[in-house]
Amino acid sequence: MPEPSRRIPYRTWPGALAVLLAIAAYVGGLSFWDSRTPGARPLPAGETVSVGHARFVPASGWEMDVSRSRAGQSLMLFKGGHKFLVTTRAWAGGPDGPLMRQQRLMERGQRLNIDGDVSDFVTSWGLQGKTFAYYGSKLAGRFWQVVDLQRRSLVQIDCYGASDGLNEAMADARRMLESMDLEAPQ
Repeated sequence: MPEPSRRIPYRTWPGALAVLLAIAAYVGGLSFWDSRTPGARPLPAGETVSVGHARFVPASGWEMDVSRSRAGQSLMLFKGGHKFLVTTRAWAGGPDGPLMRQQRLMERGQRLNIDGDVSDFVTSWGLQGKTFAYYGSKLAGRFWQVVDLQRRSLVQIDCYGASDGLNEAMADARRMLESMDLEAPQ
């Protein structure tokens, strides 16, 4: 019977060590970069910020959440435990479609309760749309939506947070909404 061929032994530990060091350098570099990159950016007082075609003046003390903001699409501001999110996008349907979807998402997906009925709002600049309040066991908020059928655009504004300090956050949110217009260049 023929003898099986003998395999020549070779070392695998140098290659494994090189792969392990590469992974450690990659993860360590990402961790270092993450710790050195700020997640919040203070906004200059009284200056207008733009999100897509919407622009407004942020209230004092609110900061931009860099990680949750997308250039030209959304802007997340926060102050303490409260958040103010402005989202813009193109819209080709009717004015009530996105509002109904948002309500269903809040009720079914996030287990929030809609407080009262949807109502209309008009700002001093003439911006008009629909709004509703919502609440849950840990947070409460208000949602505003503006649909501009001529421009085929949709702007959704959501202010929410813990019940503690919510009245002050809502007052700031209303001031920001009052300063909003849809005339920003794209």
